[in-house]
Amino acid sequence: MVYAAAALLSERGLAGTSFSEVIERSGAPRGSIYHHFPDGKDALAAEAIALVGERVLTALREGEGATPAQVVQRFFEAWRKVLVKTDCQAGCAIAAVANERLAHPELGARAAKVFISWERELEARLATAGLPKAKAASAASLILASVEGALILCRARRDIAPFDAIRDALVSFVDA
Repeated sequence: MVYAAAALLSERGLAGTSFSEVIERSGAPRGSIYHHFPDGKDALAAEAIALVGERVLTALREGEGATPAQVVQRFFEAWRKVLVKTDCQAGCAIAAVANERLAHPELGARAAKVFISWERELEARLATAGLPKAKAASAASLILASVEGALILCRARRDIAPFDAIRDALVSFVDA
């Protein structure tokens, strides 16, 4: 159910994701969602946020000994797979929740913490790969913001080209 919720959040956002859609996508019995998430949709969304957050951190931590360019390429490739698999219909579940922070402040705060953890991990990976610490910090922010923006552009245009162009520009930036 949590995997289904994460997928639906990335496609439809928080407001567009319902328990009935999660049940349908996951194949879980109707009663099980209320059993596991008696506090409602926000509890399920919180679990989905944690899942996506950890999955991205795990992907970032792979590939010890990478160059800064390889760190960028790996991060982009993970998100590119999402776009290709869904024909540019899915984006980032964390961004989808962050966009609804006013209506769901606790979930928005969780989303913000996930973005911070990704940014810090990117910074650490880039520094370990040889990028000077000052540049690694700014590059991590730039990379994360660029990925999120590229996801939006690709979804809006239903075209992967902006994603690849942004990735290539960032690879050049960290190699400079």
